[in-house]
Amino acid sequence: MESLQHDLAKQITNYHSVWSRLLANTNFGNYASSLWNVTLKAKNVSVNVNKKTFTFHNANFEFDVEVGLSFGDDNTMFSKQVSGHGTFQFVDAKIIQLQTLILN
Repeated sequence: MESLQHDLAKQITNYHSVWSRLLANTNFGNYASSLWNVTLKAKNVSVNVNKKTFTFHNANFEFDVEVGLSFGDDNTMFSKQVSGHGTFQFVDAKIIQLQTLILN
Protein backbone atom coordinates (compact mmCIF):
# COMPACT_ATOMS: atom_id res chain seq x y z
CA MET A 1 0.00 0.00 0.00
CA GLU A 2 2.88 2.36 0.81
CA SER A 3 4.29 1.95 -2.70
CA LEU A 4 0.87 2.69 -4.17
CA GLN A 5 0.58 5.88 -2.11
CA HIS A 6 4.08 6.92 -3.18
CA ASP A 7 3.34 6.28 -6.88
CA LEU A 8 0.04 8.19 -6.70
CA ALA A 9 1.65 11.14 -4.88
CA LYS A 10 4.28 11.36 -7.62
CA GLN A 11 1.71 11.16 -10.42
CA ILE A 12 -0.58 13.70 -8.71
CA THR A 13 2.23 16.26 -8.43
CA ASN A 14 3.17 15.72 -12.08
CA TYR A 15 -0.37 16.00 -13.53
CA HIS A 16 0.49 19.26 -15.29
CA SER A 17 -2.85 19.96 -16.99
CA VAL A 18 -4.73 20.16 -13.67
CA TRP A 19 -2.15 22.32 -11.92
CA SER A 20 -1.77 24.60 -14.95
CA ARG A 21 -5.54 25.06 -15.02
CA LEU A 22 -5.55 25.99 -11.32
CA LEU A 23 -2.86 28.57 -11.98
CA ALA A 24 -4.67 29.91 -15.06
CA ASN A 25 -7.88 30.33 -13.04
CA THR A 26 -6.08 32.36 -10.36
CA ASN A 27 -6.67 36.05 -10.98
CA PHE A 28 -3.35 37.92 -10.96
CA GLY A 29 -4.70 41.08 -12.60
CA ASN A 30 -1.92 42.49 -14.81
CA TYR A 31 0.70 40.18 -13.32
CA ALA A 32 1.84 36.72 -14.37
CA SER A 33 3.30 33.58 -12.89
CA SER A 34 6.40 32.11 -14.48
CA LEU A 35 6.89 28.97 -12.37
CA TRP A 36 5.06 26.60 -10.07
CA ASN A 37 5.73 23.46 -8.06
CA VAL A 38 3.59 20.90 -6.23
CA THR A 39 4.68 18.75 -3.31
CA LEU A 40 2.62 15.99 -1.71
CA LYS A 41 3.67 13.49 0.94
CA ALA A 42 2.66 9.88 0.28
CA LYS A 43 1.13 9.65 3.76
CA ASN A 44 -1.42 12.29 2.69
CA VAL A 45 -2.84 10.01 -0.01
CA SER A 46 -5.64 7.59 0.93
CA VAL A 47 -6.31 4.73 -1.49
CA ASN A 48 -9.33 2.49 -2.03
CA VAL A 49 -7.80 -0.33 -4.07
CA ASN A 50 -11.11 -2.14 -4.70
CA LYS A 51 -12.78 0.96 -6.19
CA LYS A 52 -9.52 2.21 -7.73
CA THR A 53 -10.05 5.65 -6.20
CA PHE A 54 -7.95 7.96 -4.03
CA THR A 55 -8.19 11.15 -2.04
CA PHE A 56 -5.39 13.46 -0.98
CA HIS A 57 -4.94 16.46 1.28
CA ASN A 58 -2.24 19.00 2.10
CA ALA A 59 -0.68 19.15 -1.33
CA ASN A 60 1.43 22.31 -1.34
CA PHE A 61 0.97 24.30 -4.56
CA GLU A 62 3.69 26.97 -4.78
CA PHE A 63 3.85 29.60 -7.51
CA ASP A 64 5.48 32.94 -8.14
CA VAL A 65 4.00 36.20 -9.33
CA GLU A 66 6.08 38.67 -11.35
CA VAL A 67 4.97 42.14 -10.22
CA GLY A 68 7.78 44.23 -11.70
CA LEU A 69 7.88 45.99 -15.04
CA SER A 70 10.72 43.81 -16.30
CA PHE A 71 11.31 40.10 -15.82
CA GLY A 72 12.90 39.50 -12.44
CA ASP A 73 12.14 42.95 -11.00
CA ASP A 74 9.92 41.77 -8.19
CA ASN A 75 9.16 38.09 -7.81
CA THR A 76 6.84 37.08 -4.95
CA MET A 77 6.20 33.45 -3.96
CA PHE A 78 2.80 32.21 -2.84
CA SER A 79 1.56 28.83 -1.67
CA LYS A 80 -1.82 27.21 -1.37
CA GLN A 81 -2.86 23.97 0.35
CA VAL A 82 -4.90 21.83 -2.03
CA SER A 83 -6.93 18.64 -1.63
CA GLY A 84 -8.65 16.46 -4.18
CA HIS A 85 -9.60 13.02 -5.38
CA GLY A 86 -9.51 10.85 -8.46
CA THR A 87 -9.29 7.45 -10.04
CA PHE A 88 -6.49 5.20 -11.26
CA GLN A 89 -6.06 1.92 -13.07
CA PHE A 90 -3.55 -0.89 -12.79
CA VAL A 91 -1.36 -1.23 -15.89
CA ASP A 92 0.00 -4.46 -14.43
CA ALA A 93 0.51 -5.90 -10.94
CA LYS A 94 3.06 -3.22 -9.96
CA ILE A 95 2.33 -0.21 -12.18
CA ILE A 96 -0.58 2.21 -11.84
CA GLN A 97 -1.75 5.04 -14.06
CA LEU A 98 -3.69 8.07 -12.90
CA GLN A 99 -6.99 8.36 -14.79
CA THR A 100 -8.71 11.42 -13.27
CA LEU A 101 -7.62 14.14 -10.88
CA ILE A 102 -10.15 16.59 -9.46
CA LEU A 103 -9.17 19.40 -7.09
CA ASN A 104 -11.57 20.32 -4.30
